[in-house]
Amino acid sequence: MNNEKDREGPPLLYVFSQRKPHEDVVIVSNKTALLRLKDTIEHTLENGVGDCTGIFSDFETYGIKIILNDESYDTEFWKRLQLPFFEVDENEEGVLSVEDIIGFDIKNSDDLRNAELEMDEYRKYSKEMKEVAKKKSRRF
Repeated sequence: MNNEKDREGPPLLYVFSQRKPHEDVVIVSNKTALLRLKDTIEHTLENGVGDCTGIFSDFETYGIKIILNDESYDTEFWKRLQLPFFEVDENEEGVLSVEDIIGFDIKNSDDLRNAELEMDEYRKYSKEMKEVAKKKSRRF
């Protein structure tokens, strides 16, 4: 009765990102989650994008999105992509954040160029709304 299938359990996957430059990224996982991640990577290589779900030991789930961008390192996409261990002011111009990638469905430099106007409008609107909120909060 105590076979491999009984021990599988939920696909537990922890990804500990860099907190500062030159630190390692550490992945701690069981076999079930690694196989799921492997399948998602293979799907991404064939289709350009892939999604799967990770689970922590307290059964909190989170999404994993993988995007294939095979452009040269010196393209606009890679030049502007936010480094993972730096905080970025959302109004900072020129930086491509994870939120931009997901929110504006940006996978490459063409997508970035096509989304630029909408991103600028969103940032302007967001800045205006923050100012309105600050003014309203001062009244109280």
